[in-house]
Amino acid sequence: MYYFFIISGYLFVVGLSIVFDHLFELFPITKLTKFLSPIDETTFNRIGIVIIPNIVWSLIELIILGNNKLFVLGLLLNIFISVCVMYVIKFGYDLIANKESGVVNIIAIFFSCFFGFFCNYICLAIGTNKQINPLFSLLGVLILVAIYVIIRVFPPKIEFFKGKNITK
Repeated sequence: MYYFFIISGYLFVVGLSIVFDHLFELFPITKLTKFLSPIDETTFNRIGIVIIPNIVWSLIELIILGNNKLFVLGLLLNIFISVCVMYVIKFGYDLIANKESGVVNIIAIFFSCFFGFFCNYICLAIGTNKQINPLFSLLGVLILVAIYVIIRVFPPKIEFFKGKNITK
């Protein structure tokens, strides 16, 4: 059962992340599209393209797997590993080629999601025998959503969240 959700989730997150990466080519710039794919060229925005799709998938997955004790930990590791691998691939290429590439962005999405979902699968497999009330998992996901929205609306004043405003 976990294989189905991991493969489905991987395909869902990869597809939605690619759509978010090319959102301004598909839709006009509005407040919603700026929230989903911000136009500020910050490090957080460049590597955080997989966060919203992972959270959306976790809300879908919560219905079936929410009673797994390590559900929220798996989601946190999925997001953390995905963002870290995305950072290494995108900025590694930027250091070598001194430019950004759409193909490298798509490759980064594929690999970062693969490693993130692999860690998520390990957490879900370990937590199989330990069941909890799914409301605790829902509460954990809602707390993650609240933290993400707060970071998007009120970004911290550090270099990681600062960048130049570009028009796509």
